[in-house]
Amino acid sequence: MNETRSSTAPSFMVVAAASLWGLFWLPLRAFESAGLEAGWATLAQFVVPAVLLTPLALCRVSRGRATGLGEIWTGLLVGSAFVLYFESLLLTEVVRALLLFYITPIWGTLLEVTFMRRRLTGVRAIALLLGLSGFCVILGFETGVPMPRNLGDAMALVAGVTFAIGTLRVRQRTQVPVFEQLFSFFIYGGLLAGLLVLLPTDEMGAPPSVAVMTVLAPWLVLMAAAFLIPVMWVLLWGSKALNPGKLGILLQMEAVVGIGSAALFAREPFGFREVSGTVLVVSAALVDTLNQRQTH
Repeated sequence: MNETRSSTAPSFMVVAAASLWGLFWLPLRAFESAGLEAGWATLAQFVVPAVLLTPLALCRVSRGRATGLGEIWTGLLVGSAFVLYFESLLLTEVVRALLLFYITPIWGTLLEVTFMRRRLTGVRAIALLLGLSGFCVILGFETGVPMPRNLGDAMALVAGVTFAIGTLRVRQRTQVPVFEQLFSFFIYGGLLAGLLVLLPTDEMGAPPSVAVMTVLAPWLVLMAAAFLIPVMWVLLWGSKALNPGKLGILLQMEAVVGIGSAALFAREPFGFREVSGTVLVVSAALVDTLNQRQTH
């Protein structure tokens, strides 16, 4: 009961942050439409926040405190998860990217059972089955086995697994201040995003012109200061208080908001497969929520 009460505030804030993330594809695609192609649009979402946070990091150095640059594994895991997720939102349908990324209860549960030695209950086994069924429906059986059909699908899938591992790492590093994890997230995520734009592939796009960057710079700064930094702070803070499975459940709010907004505004396919996949993935989250209530 005490654990349930102590997780109420983090749960509420994570749900709020996740709901905002559900709409993030809209400005991200707006940046792409304005001239920032996929790889460069993602890179900007990491470089600009890192620049804004650098003065605070220097202040910490002047006071003899760590900046977070030593949190290499945490930064790489969580940062790379979001880099791949952002890319997937631009390289495949929004609904597919959301669902493939947010089958997180599968990976979170497997991590808990494997590394945290939690018992796999019957209810949670049902949640796993529903999640895996949603996974198969989303990917389809056109090639005989469920497989990503494009680079965006693959990135969303890898991002979900990486994020589950990253949140486990964050939870194990509870003594590390949120600022250090936040700064490492943008720094090391930015490094990976920078490497991706150097790949010889058309999907990443060409570098933006000076004229495009001049127009978009104020909007990128606003996005970083008013959205990316505070929302990521909440997610990292919440990750310290919630186990990976429960965190994945709460983050399903992004899938709900994102899928609803995509169905209304994305003008992308939203037929039987998308509806079925959504029902299965959300059902997996709801069943897992029931399991959490029973165990707490």
